[in-house]
Amino acid sequence: MNLVFLSSSTGWGGLEQNLLRYSNWMREAGNAVTILAVAQSPLYNQAVAFDLPVVVIKRQKRHFPWRAAFRLKRLLTLLDTDVVWMRDPRDLPLAAFAVNKMKCRLVFQQGMQINRPKKYPWHRWRFAQIEQWVTPLAILEKEALKNTPLTPRQITHIPLALEPDWFSRSISKNDARNECAVPLDALVVGLFGRLDPLKGQDVLLKALVDATEWHALIVGSNTANAENDWEKKLLNQAKQLGVDHRIHWRGQMNSLKNAYAACDVYAMCSQSETFGMVTLEALASGIPVIGTNSGGTPELLQEGACGHLVPPGDAHALAEALNQYKKIPIPSVQSLISFQKKSSVESWLKLLDAPPRRAS
Repeated sequence: MNLVFLSSSTGWGGLEQNLLRYSNWMREAGNAVTILAVAQSPLYNQAVAFDLPVVVIKRQKRHFPWRAAFRLKRLLTLLDTDVVWMRDPRDLPLAAFAVNKMKCRLVFQQGMQINRPKKYPWHRWRFAQIEQWVTPLAILEKEALKNTPLTPRQITHIPLALEPDWFSRSISKNDARNECAVPLDALVVGLFGRLDPLKGQDVLLKALVDATEWHALIVGSNTANAENDWEKKLLNQAKQLGVDHRIHWRGQMNSLKNAYAACDVYAMCSQSETFGMVTLEALASGIPVIGTNSGGTPELLQEGACGHLVPPGDAHALAEALNQYKKIPIPSVQSLISFQKKSSVESWLKLLDAPPRRAS
């Protein structure tokens, strides 16, 4: 099967990282894979590093990309494409125009929430071009059915997944702490991701005022091209709160696996996450997880059966959860089977091998 993975993004977030991950997995499963990416974008560079076939496309305007769609249609024909696989809603108009009246199938792997209705005539036409809308969570499926013209026949539920090595510890806690330069004898809570007001690092800092035994390992850097220096504000806030000596800033790290191993608890403090990969990584790492009761996090934590939920922005509730962290349930590896590579790839292959479905 010839699979074309499409992204005109120039960023390097969850959408792009998972697109690369799944393109590599589909190649390993025996499919012919081509990635369409913007020249010298992070996705392009990573595809080259993985020795994945990549074809350069230009980043196009979002609305009415007629010429770009015509060029894409010719390229898809040249590649003898069976499936166009995409994740970024920005690329949907381009892909919808390109695959119109073609035999190749358009598959959209959802990675973002749909908070507003999209039911104008042009939306109906675009969404009708999608053969399969693959959503990672039931809550997102309900939202898609409510706010788009998608039909139940078009939607399939397949969770995002991780490589097998995430589900086994390969380093001791002491070695991980030495690597991350955090105290060996402290209680450590982790928070990883870009430094941004929506990620809630400030909430964790406030929680440490009441959670006096805890240190925090914060991994990440400012959002690229951000107008405000959130890192500087967080450093100043930590000093004002008197917790700066218990904060361990580590900037960007190429791999987070050992960072999780250094922690006693992981805190997902975002205002709302569609499908928090850091939450899944923490669960796979076998440490207790505290997450905000918003977005897709409650479903990932099974409404508290696999972790602990706190209201977004509630530093007091977060401190209480930290101080009672031994009561937080930790799921078994077996209970996380649907989030593992083997299960996910099998589900995708079954979907792609099935007869085409049409909207009804």
